[in-house]
Parts: sequence; C-alpha cells; structure tokens
Amino acid sequence: MKYLTVKEVAEKWGYSEATIRKWCQQGLIKVIVGAEKKSGRWQIPADAKCPKSIKK
Repeated sequence: MKYLTVKEVAEKWGYSEATIRKWCQQGLIKVIVGAEKKSGRWQIPADAKCPKSIKK
C-alpha cells in the first residue's frame, strides 16, 4: 500500500498540515487501513478521502 506524508496530503486536499495531523489524531481519515504513526510521523494511505468531502 502506498502512503503519503502529512505535507503531501495537506497539499493534495488544500488544508494545513496542522489540520491533517488533527484529523489523524481524531481518526477522521477513514480507509480500510487507517492513518498510522511510524517513527513519529503520520503515514496516510494514498486512497484516503478528505473528511470534509464526505457527506453525512
């Protein structure tokens, strides 16, 4: 599985890195394999969807 960094996801979705980190901590980035921390850095699956684009 391909993973993206917080910076890459922030650029892709148009949000700040702080917002992406907050969403990771809150478990808002939903995928089959969720965002996880490795070596102190968030690893976000490339197929993750932006929580703000998901309709409730």
